[in-house]
Amino acid sequence: MSRLTRRTTLSLLTAGAASGLPRPASAVTWPERPVTVVVPFPPGGSNDVITRMFGQSLSRSLGQPFVIDNRAGANGNIGASSVNRAAPDGYTLLASGNGQNAMNHGLYRQMPYDSRSGFTHVVRLASLPNAIVAGLDFPARSVADFIAMAKAAPGSVTFASPGSGSSGHLAMAMLQHAAGIELLHVPYRGAAPAITDLLAGQVPVAIINVDIALPHVRAGKLRVVAVTSEQRSPLYADAPTIAESGFPGFSAIGWLGLSGPAGLPAEIVARLNGAALEAMASPQIQERFAASGYVMAGGSPQEYAAFIGSEIDKWGTLIRQIGISLE
Repeated sequence: MSRLTRRTTLSLLTAGAASGLPRPASAVTWPERPVTVVVPFPPGGSNDVITRMFGQSLSRSLGQPFVIDNRAGANGNIGASSVNRAAPDGYTLLASGNGQNAMNHGLYRQMPYDSRSGFTHVVRLASLPNAIVAGLDFPARSVADFIAMAKAAPGSVTFASPGSGSSGHLAMAMLQHAAGIELLHVPYRGAAPAITDLLAGQVPVAIINVDIALPHVRAGKLRVVAVTSEQRSPLYADAPTIAESGFPGFSAIGWLGLSGPAGLPAEIVARLNGAALEAMASPQIQERFAASGYVMAGGSPQEYAAFIGSEIDKWGTLIRQIGISLE
C-alpha cells in the first residue's frame, strides 16, 4: 500500500469526529510539557520503530516533544504496568500492542492490570504481519511441504521466534493447532538474535515481523514460506498466506496503538486521536509504511477498545485450547 485512497484518507480524518468524543475546546492547553510514550520492549523492534515514527509527527503537530521510554520485561507487562499506574493527565502514554494488551491475559494466570478497564485506548496505529522465513537449504517450499515435514517427524522441526508469547510464537502455535502438527519452539530475546541464528544455520525456520526479514530476503539469504495475515504482504507478493494455503480465515498478526491510563480526559483523547489520524494521512508515513510492510489502521477510540476486547477473547481461547503458559 504505497498510498491511501482518497476515500480512506477522508475516513481516517473524520473518524475522530465520528467517534462520539467531544471536540477539544480551545481552552484545552495540553500538552504544556513533553509527553512520555512507554514502549514496553527494547529499542529497534517494529513496535519501537513505529512508535518513534508517530512520536515525531505528534511532536510537530502538538508542539511538544513525545519522548520514547523503552521499559522491557515480562512480555510487555512491566512497561504497561507503569502506564496503568500513571496519572491520567496525558503526559504518560503506552505503545499498546498485542502482547501486553491481549495475549498476556491468556498467558499469565495473574495480570497486574486489566486491559479492558485499566487503560484509555486512543487509536490503533498499525498491523504487523508475520512471515515464516527459512534458510535457502530448507527443503519445504510451501506451507503444505512444511506441514508434511512436521507430520513425518513430530517435534523434530524447530522454529525460532522473537520470544515466548510474541505474536510470532502464537501465530505458529495457531498453525500447529489448526494443522495438527507438533513443532519445537526456540524462543529468542527479540527478532535480531533469531535472525542471526537463522542466517548461521543454527535454526532452520523463524517467524518474525515482515519488515525484519526484508533485507535478508532481498539479499537472497533467506526466503519466505508464507505470511500470517489474511492478505498477502506487498513486500512478498509471491509468498502465499497461510489462509490461502488450506486454512481459510487464518489471521495471526501483531498490532500497535496508543493508550493512556484509565480516566484520560476525553478532550485529550480526541486531540491525540485526531493528531494520529492526520499523521496516517501524511505521505511521509504512508511511504514508510509501504516500504516496511506495515498495514495502516486508524479508527476511533471506541473501535480500538472493542478491537482489544476481541483480541483478548480470541487469543485467550487459543491459549486455553493448547495450554501455553508463561508462568
